[in-house]
Amino acid sequence: MPVIPNIFTTGNLFFGLLSIMTSIEVLHASAAGTATSEWLFSRLWWAAAFLVIAAFFDVLDGKLARFIKHESKFGLSYDSLSDLVSFGVAPGILIYVWVLMGAGKLGLMALLFYIVCTALRLARFNVQSGNVERFKFTGLPSPWAAGLMVSPVMLLSAFQIAPDHRVMWYYLAAAPFIGLLMVSNVPYWKRPALNTAGPFNALVVAAILFAAVITNPEIVFISVAYLYAAIGMGVYVFRQLRQWSKTSDEARSSDETRSEEGG
Repeated sequence: MPVIPNIFTTGNLFFGLLSIMTSIEVLHASAAGTATSEWLFSRLWWAAAFLVIAAFFDVLDGKLARFIKHESKFGLSYDSLSDLVSFGVAPGILIYVWVLMGAGKLGLMALLFYIVCTALRLARFNVQSGNVERFKFTGLPSPWAAGLMVSPVMLLSAFQIAPDHRVMWYYLAAAPFIGLLMVSNVPYWKRPALNTAGPFNALVVAAILFAAVITNPEIVFISVAYLYAAIGMGVYVFRQLRQWSKTSDEARSSDETRSEEGG
């Protein structure tokens, strides 16, 4: 039984490596000039889709380990190493091959920064998993960060749209920003708090989600990934502003009280 969660972790690693190999295959075919545009779009789509599948395995291994009560330090370390490959190195290589190779050293620097931040995020999670991050994440989780990186690849490849300079400049800014979001203190929830009002309504919601994923996976993945990241940042900024406003009001009240006492 303890081996089963690690099998799912191996699946995560497998699909991350498969994405890297597919990106290398695209690079080789593009350099040789032997591939059609349809083939390239298809392979790029799959290079991104493999990382979505890897994220699915990443979710399953943790849930299964908790369900059978066989969480271990080995499993935690193996999971983090696999996540670094699947959600750090693999997205970096894919985006570099897809659009940022033309940006030269600037593109390389942006992606190296993203990968290093992924490693730091996972190392911090290993240290804090038993206390601080037991019920919520501190910083954007690496699978969601990878989703922000690769979901545009899926969307544009599905519509057979080649990236232009606007996409390049977007990733030059987005890759470091996503990296910083991973190592930030912005809290993100682990489980969505959805009130479906009963099992029947839950089945209806599940049916809608399955239908959407099957028919329009690219739109669903990019919407969910960016919505998750945006909601977390929005809630954090709102709480910080409210805390700042409360602190300012308390300081103002304290100053007024001192003025009255002095008068």
